[in-house]
Amino acid sequence: MSSTRHKAIVTAIAIALIFISFLIQTSLAMPIVSVEPLNINVSPRDTFTVNITVDPVGVEVMGANYHLCFNNMLLNGSKQEKGVFLSQDGASTMEMANEINNTIGIAKYGETRIGVDYGVTTPGVLATVTFKAMEPGTCSLNLSTVKLYDPGGGKIEPVLLNNGTCVIEGVEQTPTPTPTPTSTSTSTLTPSPTPAPTSTPLSPGEDSNNSNGEEPVTPTLTPTRMINSVPSQSPLLSPTTTISPTPTASLPMSGEKENKGQGIPGFEAVFVTAGLLVIASYLIFKKGKIGGKK
Repeated sequence: MSSTRHKAIVTAIAIALIFISFLIQTSLAMPIVSVEPLNINVSPRDTFTVNITVDPVGVEVMGANYHLCFNNMLLNGSKQEKGVFLSQDGASTMEMANEINNTIGIAKYGETRIGVDYGVTTPGVLATVTFKAMEPGTCSLNLSTVKLYDPGGGKIEPVLLNNGTCVIEGVEQTPTPTPTPTSTSTSTLTPSPTPAPTSTPLSPGEDSNNSNGEEPVTPTLTPTRMINSVPSQSPLLSPTTTISPTPTASLPMSGEKENKGQGIPGFEAVFVTAGLLVIASYLIFKKGKIGGKK
């Protein structure tokens, strides 16, 4: 009885060891799909790339596809380029999907080997994705819907996934604004002439120079500053001088002769003419009389 129980225990332990060994081998043979680098730091407006790599861990891989999810507020995907993982031995490949949707933030890619009936077992880059950083923040690069296929078209499961993280740090560099030229005040001097003195007629006997002994007043020009706001590179002075003509004083004549001459200037000429005619007639008459006597 004890012998039978002992054999049962040994058998159970052996089965457990076999099962554990199988689990270990299965875990060791699990293919790995990763985002590399796993962590990347960039600045706003920087353009950078990440690789999607596959490590078959000894399992033949005939085809692969993935979805890469990202925050479309922080990153903008621009392109995906085929890597050399499935064509590393020179075999031809075909892209089954190559799409970036920045509206929802997802990149899709799929590729398979053609013309051969075996897969690859060496790690390599399946595809390269190019992004542009938009705003500061931390963005996860998460793999989803990852599928690997063996030469028979069956899925290789399970697959270990290593997601990535992008840290966008710092403040976006903004261009230095070009200074706008401001208006410069230009001073323009416009002299304002002082009114010329008006001559006052002098009465007879009054000194025309100055009867009070005071010096005559000389008119002077006093410039008045007027500021005009005119945009200019340098101030310009444009003085303009305006001189008013000085009126000439008219002095009336004094005395009785002034009054008589201005009263009847025509009568004197009449008397002179009449006198000359009388004298001329007399001389002609006298000359004719003398000639008759002879």
